[in-house]
Amino acid sequence: MAGIPWAKWFDGRQAIASLPDDCIADCSASGSVDREVELWVGWLDFDAPPWLLRDHLRGYGAWDAAQLCDHQANLQRLLWTWACNCREDEDDNLQIYLGN
Repeated sequence: MAGIPWAKWFDGRQAIASLPDDCIADCSASGSVDREVELWVGWLDFDAPPWLLRDHLRGYGAWDAAQLCDHQANLQRLLWTWACNCREDEDDNLQIYLGN
């Protein structure tokens, strides 16, 4: 598992690591947070399997198939939605499940 880039974040479809509080605050703040999300993806070395991101994000219905082909954008979308979910439900930072 050590060679798999997302092994520190996900075991299958389940999150196994929590987002830092500063990341949640920065990535879920009011207004545009595109730059903050991009920075946090890099700082955290955040990654997930491309097919899994596409599958999960498709469920939101907010992006079309062409948009979901961009892996880096999908990482940012996932981090942003996860951070926003954490901000809304402060008791459960591990609530992200990349299932259907």
